[in-house]
Amino acid sequence: MVRGMPMPLRCLWLLLAVASLAVAHAREAARTWTSIEGVPLEAELVEADEATARLKLANGTISSVAWARLSQADQEYLAAWRQKQPLRLAMPEVAGVEAVDIKIETVLEDARNGRFVYRTPNFEFESEGRLAGSLAREVARSFEATFELLRALPWNVQPKPPEGRHFKASLYKDMNTYAKAGGLPGSAGSYFSNRRRFLVPFESIGIREVGSAYRMDDDFDTHILVHELTHQMMHFSLGYLPQWVVEGTAEYTGNLPLKNGRFRVAAARNGLKDYLDFRKKRLVGGVPEPYPLEKLFATSYEQWNDTLASDNRLTQRLYFTSYLLVYYFMHLDGKGDGERFVRYMHASAKLRRQAEDYETALAAFKKRPEVRVHADGSFEHPRDLQPPALPRELFFRASREKILKDNLGVLLDGRTEAQLMEDVRAAYLRLSIQL
Repeated sequence: MVRGMPMPLRCLWLLLAVASLAVAHAREAARTWTSIEGVPLEAELVEADEATARLKLANGTISSVAWARLSQADQEYLAAWRQKQPLRLAMPEVAGVEAVDIKIETVLEDARNGRFVYRTPNFEFESEGRLAGSLAREVARSFEATFELLRALPWNVQPKPPEGRHFKASLYKDMNTYAKAGGLPGSAGSYFSNRRRFLVPFESIGIREVGSAYRMDDDFDTHILVHELTHQMMHFSLGYLPQWVVEGTAEYTGNLPLKNGRFRVAAARNGLKDYLDFRKKRLVGGVPEPYPLEKLFATSYEQWNDTLASDNRLTQRLYFTSYLLVYYFMHLDGKGDGERFVRYMHASAKLRRQAEDYETALAAFKKRPEVRVHADGSFEHPRDLQPPALPRELFFRASREKILKDNLGVLLDGRTEAQLMEDVRAAYLRLSIQL
């Protein structure tokens, strides 16, 4: 966001609600804190999340201050302090929506041009064919349920639609129109961060034409919808997480049991079992061999998409291993409470917050009357008017890669990739799943 003139440290207040994560801590002694303007302040650290520190002043007043307003030394102190604190995790048993609460509006019906637009509280989705009422309600319910799921999971995801409006989606009649719209070759659905929209063909979710409308087929399945919606909800994190986490989290949510708009997170193991049974019985090759972790962790976005377009067998191994890892870290690692993965996701949030702030500031800059914005999103501005500076960590690849490597250390926790794979195999073997 665009920030105004610097304020004294003791006047900075930031309210941030993080329902899914709390930090238990021991009392800290008072120390000297320094604002980025160089203003010192004696205060006691009460608590801190990944964005805000709450400080107790000498007069007993509790003040909240954003990390970004503190000196680099103070930020490093807070990071080290948070790493030492035990977590109290609140994993939801169920997350979703009540069917009666979903309101769906038909915005447009243009049969001649094949445009049918529907809107829910948080989504607007366009279809090439008219959706029967029951199908439209089920799609809407899946959308809104996924939104609530990502808000409830302790991954520090705070879904935000573009400029506070609606998340956008497009449904296509067949693979040809899906491909023409930009759908990635070999994919069953695609999310495009530059468009803030996801695309999915009807056949990927089991929709067929009956009479004048499209309806759910016998093999209707919401897995692809939830998978791509997860990418969309995690928009600001996508560029700052390795590809195996991006796809593994989407596979994890896509395989959670979903019925009547409610995800049963507590029954994640049932979803894992159904996934493995499906692979064994219905897919050529069955359950693949896990991909070597040292290679998986090094696979870039570009390499992943190249594999998606050219090597289906390797693609299956990549997705399979990514899902297994996220499930392992969420339910089997350590005490089985997901602590390392939650710490990892919160450590990764620093880049996401910078991306959000930059995008907000840039959007405000483009609205200035002196700025001319082109249809493709590029813009022109007077030389004496400077756009917001792109944060170093977002611009310099080396800086970003170092942060990603450091964050991976949270998951490895002293283990090598080979040792982690041994732990993964042993954990699944306890579930009678041999990898």
